[in-house]
Amino acid sequence: MPVVPVRKHVPRISLPLREARFDDLVSLIQRCRACPRMEGRRRVLTRLNGGPSARVMFIAEAPGRHGADRTGVPIHGDATGVTFERLIGEVGWKREDVFVTNAVLCNPRTEDGNNDKPSQDELRSCSFHLASTIAVVDPAVVVTLGASALESIELIEPHGLVLRSAVARQKRWNGRTLFPLYHQSPRAIMHRNYIKQLEDFRALAKLVNELGVS
Repeated sequence: MPVVPVRKHVPRISLPLREARFDDLVSLIQRCRACPRMEGRRRVLTRLNGGPSARVMFIAEAPGRHGADRTGVPIHGDATGVTFERLIGEVGWKREDVFVTNAVLCNPRTEDGNNDKPSQDELRSCSFHLASTIAVVDPAVVVTLGASALESIELIEPHGLVLRSAVARQKRWNGRTLFPLYHQSPRAIMHRNYIKQLEDFRALAKLVNELGVS
């Protein structure tokens, strides 16, 4: 699987060209059939993910069965979405201020129909789409949500981070600022509670402000 080259420091392309490239990418991804168990699933990448001009990109694990696979909006429509939207609201952001995507763009399920973690093959298959999305949107700050998302961008450019020790710590990655956070799923909240996650999001907002990202 080819990988998008590491980003060099180059001027950002114009918004109309970036939008055209994003629409081409969406069209390509809607035709993707790389993962057999994703047949019949929604490919969650459209303008509903956010504007191609967003300077902050959140990357979660995968669309949820009751969330993005149903609504077409990543991290929306389920308990995880409620928590995520509450957190970005607490720091004064709206959905349209950021871009939200996933390490894999379709909902992986177990044989009994429940949400499942993406396999290593699925992460690898979708890594080119993720790298292309990052290249087109060109965010200044990339925020991974959870261990799978952090692992997925290692396939694009190595960073050597482990979530537990790297949470809410910035690092230069792929010509950008990487800021790993925990996921907002009910299971993840058990490991890092809402108050801690709110502190993390406030640290993220402070970083974005200090970088002068707009």
